[in-house]
Amino acid sequence: MKSPLISIIIPVYNTEGTLARCVDSALAQTYENCEVVIVDDGTPDNAGAIADDYASRYDNMRVVHKQNAGLAEARRSGVNEAKGDYIIHLDSDDTMLPDAVEYLLSKCKEHNLDIAYGNYIRINEDGKKNEVCFPDDSMILTGEEFMMYNIKPVGICANWGCLAKRELWLNDSIYPPSNTKLPSEDILINIKISKFVEKIGLFNHPVCYYYYNSQSLSITGSLSQLDKWKQYFSIIENELKSRNLFEKYESIFLCMKIESMAFYYNGLDTSDPWVKSIIKDKRFKLPPKSRLLQFLIQYPRLWEFLRDTKRRIFN
Repeated sequence: MKSPLISIIIPVYNTEGTLARCVDSALAQTYENCEVVIVDDGTPDNAGAIADDYASRYDNMRVVHKQNAGLAEARRSGVNEAKGDYIIHLDSDDTMLPDAVEYLLSKCKEHNLDIAYGNYIRINEDGKKNEVCFPDDSMILTGEEFMMYNIKPVGICANWGCLAKRELWLNDSIYPPSNTKLPSEDILINIKISKFVEKIGLFNHPVCYYYYNSQSLSITGSLSQLDKWKQYFSIIENELKSRNLFEKYESIFLCMKIESMAFYYNGLDTSDPWVKSIIKDKRFKLPPKSRLLQFLIQYPRLWEFLRDTKRRIFN
């Protein structure tokens, strides 16, 4: 029986300094039946030329050049170009461990999974490494459980670090609106994709090196646009309501909003009616952490000082 073809999709934007190590890690997989699809998302640096040079030297590699439309759209373009039975996404500033594809495919086969996740090793800017793990060594979830896992603040499921059946990624309904860039698009996609899966596995076996970047959008506060967050949470709320799950998970959804406002937003306008509705919502018995954050974000300057001090110390 022929081994499944695995498509490794690498979106590229402003990463000429890290692309080579990323592509080399994809080419070094112990599982041999892989193809690599690099998507040049209108990058203004030399990354597109680096990708073309690789593709000229490797028969199992192709490059798609397109106008800049953001990460989610770049991944969609890669999926449409891919020929594999399974898809694995890899960010162009990160790398894969050599056995990543082999391990995740073995788990898909062993447990009959639609998606298999591994955990990852975070590399800080000073070179220190820290393995980021799931709560349990092995977790098999239904689609609804996976959706809840992404709404709960403990989740670490990005769109990279997992192997998924290609047909899941061919469903246009899972992608965020193409005309705007929203925060945490990976979470939006996970919540939407959960509708179409039966079983997902989360395993504490590292498959990627994640290189922490203090200048990323989520860390610098560049995503502090309230209208974007309102749209983001509106999409999630509508998805839950369309599946008759909103009331069931409303308290968890409130915790998600509180923690997002606390950790990813700068200059919170506490006079905004939507923000007020989050801060003043006392209908549920929230976990202690969420309740404390709900109190602290009423005082944005104090909270941002505490939050940023913690980041400087521990990152």
